[in-house]
Amino acid sequence: MQVDSFGAVLAAFQSRFDQEVLDATVTHWATRQHESVGQHPLCVADVPYGSHERHRLDIFPVSAQGTPVVLFVHGGGFVGGDKRLFTPFYENVGYYLASHGVMTATMNYRLAPTGGWPAAAEDIEAAVEWLLGQAAFYGGSPKRIVLVGQSAGACHVASWLFDPLFAKGRRSEIRGAALLSGFYFAEAPLSPGQKAYFGGDPTVYRERSPLTHVHPLTDSILVSLAEYDPPALRKQALQMVEALRRVGVTPVVHDLVGHNHVSPLMSLGSDVDSVGQLVRRFIQRASV
Repeated sequence: MQVDSFGAVLAAFQSRFDQEVLDATVTHWATRQHESVGQHPLCVADVPYGSHERHRLDIFPVSAQGTPVVLFVHGGGFVGGDKRLFTPFYENVGYYLASHGVMTATMNYRLAPTGGWPAAAEDIEAAVEWLLGQAAFYGGSPKRIVLVGQSAGACHVASWLFDPLFAKGRRSEIRGAALLSGFYFAEAPLSPGQKAYFGGDPTVYRERSPLTHVHPLTDSILVSLAEYDPPALRKQALQMVEALRRVGVTPVVHDLVGHNHVSPLMSLGSDVDSVGQLVRRFIQRASV
């Protein structure tokens, strides 16, 4: 699945990922958003799901009733990122899925260092709690919730899914989760952003890593990695796949050829729908 003209960006940067690569990726995919996404214009912005200023959801309703529900958790290296990173991202995720009959909520959450471990996973618990009570008002079924997390967001989703800290929460009520290009195991030396979230004491990193706690909560797990993800993230995605298989879970696995760390999400709603089709197929299967 080579993503045609995006190949020039990939050739220039390979598996590098930094602000320059992000800017180039945004510039490329922003020009390719499809007009059909704009035909679903409704977004209920900045709905509070908690007391913190970052406890906000953008809701993308559907006109039907009882549809699947997606909670999208953005990345950003643990210290940055936003549900509205750069126009049209990541509103494109909500508009795209809603245009295909999936009620969607994109969330912000507390960021490190003030929101260090396990703040973001706590915020996912609060957002899921909100959706269980409110999704039906926007056309979704609270019995058909699927989480989608990317990069640091995938780490937070995995922590919420697997860490014993959240065993008494609402995670058994969701139907599945898609983990896209995630970070799952902390070990020294960490990047500044990772250290801001996981803390300065290496002796706690293993216990705070979602890979440590993998267990068969749900059979509906998607794990994706991108051809031009940083090598360390590709390695961790494959480690997550193996950990799931060891506990009897057979995840859906996609190695996305012709993509870098963030381009799969930015392709949603564009003239290249291959990733979108994979994600929608998983959501439908998980939420039956």
